[in-house]
Amino acid sequence: MRMSGATRPARHPILIVLGLLMAGVIALGVTGMLTSIFIAEINQGMAAAVNQSGTLRMQSYRIGVALADDRVSRPESRIEVKRLVVEYEQRLVSPRLTEALPANASDPVRLAYERVRWRWTNEMRRALTRFIDATPESPETNAGRTAYLDRMDDFVDDIHALVRMLEERAEHRIDLLRWIQASALVLTVALVLVSLVVVQRRVVEPLAELLDCADRARRGDFSGHTRFVGGDELGRVGAAMNLMTQGLSQIYGELEERVADKTRDLERSNRSLSLLYRTSRALDEAPLTDAVLDRVIEDIRDQIGFAEVAICLRDDVRPRGQGDLGTAPPRQPAAACPVHDCGLCAGPELAATFGLDSADGVRSDSNRIASLSIRDPDRVYGTLRVALAPGRTLEPWQQPLLESLAGQLATALRLMGRMHEGRRLALHEERGILARELHDSLAQSLSYLKIQAVRLDAALRESPTAPDRKLPSPAEILSEMREGISSAYRQLRELLTTFRLRIDGRGLANALAETVEEFRRRTDIAIRLDDRLPSGLLSPNEEVHVMQIIREALSNVTRHAQARHCWIQLDSAEGEIRVEIRDDGQGLAGRLPGPGHYGMTIMKERALTLGGSIQIESTPSGGSRVSLAFRPRGLNWAG
Repeated sequence: MRMSGATRPARHPILIVLGLLMAGVIALGVTGMLTSIFIAEINQGMAAAVNQSGTLRMQSYRIGVALADDRVSRPESRIEVKRLVVEYEQRLVSPRLTEALPANASDPVRLAYERVRWRWTNEMRRALTRFIDATPESPETNAGRTAYLDRMDDFVDDIHALVRMLEERAEHRIDLLRWIQASALVLTVALVLVSLVVVQRRVVEPLAELLDCADRARRGDFSGHTRFVGGDELGRVGAAMNLMTQGLSQIYGELEERVADKTRDLERSNRSLSLLYRTSRALDEAPLTDAVLDRVIEDIRDQIGFAEVAICLRDDVRPRGQGDLGTAPPRQPAAACPVHDCGLCAGPELAATFGLDSADGVRSDSNRIASLSIRDPDRVYGTLRVALAPGRTLEPWQQPLLESLAGQLATALRLMGRMHEGRRLALHEERGILARELHDSLAQSLSYLKIQAVRLDAALRESPTAPDRKLPSPAEILSEMREGISSAYRQLRELLTTFRLRIDGRGLANALAETVEEFRRRTDIAIRLDDRLPSGLLSPNEEVHVMQIIREALSNVTRHAQARHCWIQLDSAEGEIRVEIRDDGQGLAGRLPGPGHYGMTIMKERALTLGGSIQIESTPSGGSRVSLAFRPRGLNWAG
């Protein structure tokens, strides 16, 4: 639709126009009603005047009838004629007649009334006065009666003319009222029709177009405009509607552009998150090797659209024995590497490939190279270097993505370093444990055997028949050495069993169950296990020490206690781990460990390693009890 607000002349407000039309209709109605009331009042007096003038004719004839009677000469007849004359006088000047007469002296009705009145006063009443005043025998009596009767018809004609004029005047007024009512009706209908046309053109049609524009705007079509604009109410509404649809169209277009931009941003974010997820999985699920890094590099290049991607790692963090990383040519030491002392940055060949001219990794004539440090707060691992396609620059969203990728690489390298360090520490700890176990058990036994060998050598040199012989006989020393060798062999077997012991991913509970089942098969002792420890409460090192203490206690029970039952209970309370191994054997009396027996000593050392305490004692009811108590390290836990 075309907008014609600039060419359409200013119009009066709709309320004023409709108010004027309604005022006109009301004025016509009020005029018609007032005119009807006024003419009805006038005609009501005119009808009374017609009736009154009609009585004058009747009264004239009554007087004539009274005069024409033969008994008129009698006194009572004269009195009746006199009464009729007085009554005629009253009717002639009655207000019912005089008030209906026009005030204008030249009016025909007024003139007709004045003629009747004049003839009554000067002709008819004089004749009647001569009749009434004369004696019955006087000739004046007949003269007066004859004069009245001779003029009566003509006089009545004058009265009749007056009545006819009054009737015509009343009919004229009724016709005038009819014409006024008809004109008022016609004008009222005309004003109503004009009002309908005005309402149709200035209210209905603009409202219809406004509703159509609103409906089209509701459906998302903002191209519609109304042509009804101007200075009136709906014209201003139409102009506002046109401005609103124009503004909505602009806003809608801007919103579509923003939605498109947001959609592109979401797509980029989705690709970025997908790339970060795949990179994280690739770095977490497999050992960090050049093959894994090559897959990451290919994914980065394909998803983001870089020309080339390279990962340069320092020698001290790079996996040994692997090939070159990245898609660039083989690296050569050069001073152009942005990571100082790396020794792996690109040399002249890579610089020529990427256009690298300066030491900071940015080309002087175009930003085609971007280098990001792969680092954490503690150290620098290397750089992530990308080469942009010709004519392209690094977009704002790519910078944080590359920083996140560099952060993931740094995290993976840090975790790999910590894993290697953890393995190295575990190896050192295992070697320390092995040395301690050998020192506390087998080394002590060998030292004891060495002492016995020295004693045997001294005994052999000493004469067996010497009276002051102080050393035991060689046979006694050999017996002690044989017992020591058996003890050393048994300790060696225990150590081998200990070194073979492993707690797999199933946890301490399964390992304890398997150990108890092993001792049940080896002896006739009924062993009962009551494990109430929550899963995952202990660290792997703590689980191994607890397991070794229980094994050592079970070994002592099977070899020395002569018990029939054994109970093992593990529980936790108030953040403390409690382990108890109890039997119904002979207790500790009379079976203290002899030379070369270090099981109890090793159990106490393991308890100290756990940061706890261990008690080995006899019970009042017989048998022995080993009680271990310690707090798990590194756990914020309360039982």
